[in-house]
Amino acid sequence: MSFYLPKQKATLSHEAKVAPGAVFTSEGQAAVRASGNTSAGVLPSTGTSTDIFAGFVTAGTSAAPFREQYASKVERFVVPSTGSVTLARTPVAGQLFAYNDTDGSAIAAPTVAGDVVSSLPAGDEVTITYRYALTDLESTTLFGNVVPGGYIGSQLGQVGLVTKGIVYTSNFDSSVDWAAATAVKLAANGQLTDQSGTGVTIPAVVIETPSSDVAYLGIEFDVQ
Repeated sequence: MSFYLPKQKATLSHEAKVAPGAVFTSEGQAAVRASGNTSAGVLPSTGTSTDIFAGFVTAGTSAAPFREQYASKVERFVVPSTGSVTLARTPVAGQLFAYNDTDGSAIAAPTVAGDVVSSLPAGDEVTITYRYALTDLESTTLFGNVVPGGYIGSQLGQVGLVTKGIVYTSNFDSSVDWAAATAVKLAANGQLTDQSGTGVTIPAVVIETPSSDVAYLGIEFDVQ
């Protein structure tokens, strides 16, 4: 996925060596060093206790550095009498969160079948946050063409890292209630999750939750 640059403020960044065999696929992924082998370079977070947080991948070029594979989306509905709504896209399995705006509570275990979400409270206003897979055309439309020959850092074995500041990333667990987050933790594949995760807690606070206007997670952090 990616960064939302209009609201972002990176105050410190640098280039880092990529660990052998590691592959980054998106800006905004959480990068780590492996405990006991920090000199090997950085890799996407694994969500395990061996992760040492190193920052967020940044690879700005004149074109898209990676072909983004996923995007996040937030939709609002007034639930009809059927208790079901149809999303604009089909969510990735396990990557959906529903919130009842009418009574101010998370909706426990909504039923998801394809692009239809059911078991929702009829007549209430709900907000649904989810991740979906991008087609090649959608990726190009949203993020532009990939730089010819691919991201040069991949050829050099290095990648840029934001290590301090404010970032808005779409690399987050879309199934959790970020408005109720008390911690930000690392998850697998460079993703972020909340205190319910099993990964390492990073020095970060949530400053803005995903919305229908900006479907990105805003956090303020400092690797140090």
